[in-house]
Amino acid sequence: MRYKLLFLILFALSNLQAQKTFHAGMIAGINGCQIHGDSYAGFNQIGFVAGFFVCTDPSKPFYFQMELQYSGKGSKKIPYPEKGDFDAFEIRMQYAEAPFLIRKNYKKFYFEIGETIGMLMKVREWDDFGEVNPRDFRRLESALVIGMGIQITENLIIDLRYTNSLFPVKKFNVPLYYPNFLSDLFNKGMYNNVLGLTACYRIKNKKE
Repeated sequence: MRYKLLFLILFALSNLQAQKTFHAGMIAGINGCQIHGDSYAGFNQIGFVAGFFVCTDPSKPFYFQMELQYSGKGSKKIPYPEKGDFDAFEIRMQYAEAPFLIRKNYKKFYFEIGETIGMLMKVREWDDFGEVNPRDFRRLESALVIGMGIQITENLIIDLRYTNSLFPVKKFNVPLYYPNFLSDLFNKGMYNNVLGLTACYRIKNKKE
């Protein structure tokens, strides 16, 4: 079922570009990742990003963009034996994602906000004793996206964005209680935090 959904989205992207009222292109880059709620801090896990996008006229003050991409996420605790720190931990997650964004142009820059829907394709987990069986990770992720970009050339764009899960990708087995409402609201489990840096190449439309 999940592969059929990806095929339908990809078909829709290619069909929109064929109508010539939309612009399409390719995306590639890296993610710096951490997981809020795993008791570790730091964007130490590196993931890769690759995919396609279509957008409305990017020369307008506001325009919309839809993407289909592979995105690597997760978390990593690096041990430092020389400091007496032998604690090791790692989660690697592979998502197929469909971000939906609205952008505001400002000179050569743009600012973006939107939501991405991700489908977890694969997850692996390690602790001090080696690889363990990952359990209770949710298949679907909904995340907030905010970012900005700069147009380098007519076709090349550099994009920097931050993505944060809106709902836990894995709930705590034993719920934690926080006296502060906001802290309690956003501490129900594990949440992906991702800093992404990508290069986007826009394919020139034949009508241009």
